[in-house]
Amino acid sequence: MNRRSVLLKAAIVLTIVWASVWCVRSYAGSKKVTAERLQSRIEATSFADWSERETPPNSAEAKRREDELREIAAMVNRLDFQEREKNRHNRGGEEFFRKLSPQEKSLFIDLTIMESMNRFMESLDEMPPEQRKRFVEQGLKEIEAGRTGEDLARAEELGADLLEKISQEGMRAYFEKSSTQTKLDLAPLMEAINETMQGLRGNEFGPRTQ
Repeated sequence: MNRRSVLLKAAIVLTIVWASVWCVRSYAGSKKVTAERLQSRIEATSFADWSERETPPNSAEAKRREDELREIAAMVNRLDFQEREKNRHNRGGEEFFRKLSPQEKSLFIDLTIMESMNRFMESLDEMPPEQRKRFVEQGLKEIEAGRTGEDLARAEELGADLLEKISQEGMRAYFEKSSTQTKLDLAPLMEAINETMQGLRGNEFGPRTQ
């Protein structure tokens, strides 16, 4: 009788444990940010085109847009590696970005690219110029081999002297003095270099995604 009681209790405990695991996994899955969920959130914003506006038409609408912009940026930062690649392949959010005002574009880049790449740029810039150059070269090769033709075209448009400038000045110095559009174009290259650095030197430079 005691043995049956012990087995029954063990079965109940295991059932509770597995139910808890299932609940946790279900909850985590419902909270995961995917490229599709991000795209749906972007489409729900219905932003008017402010790309030519230096000042917003009214402060209330500007505040609403900034709040939504920050929510979308937070979702971008939560994309895992696979979803980030899927979002890039689908060119997710490009139309949304084009509608932003110059100030909004700058804020969005600060909240996404700068937020996720700060540690990477610090690590890259601590290297000697020649070592930094090798990583940039490898990043360009990664783009050529595995990224879309559009990503490669963007990297080429940055100029033939891109490699030398980043090698000598450092990534942060080059990035911070670049235009908003150049910063956006640099994002695939920066991620490719970051992935190369992590592949060669483990996780020393932090996680790939937020």
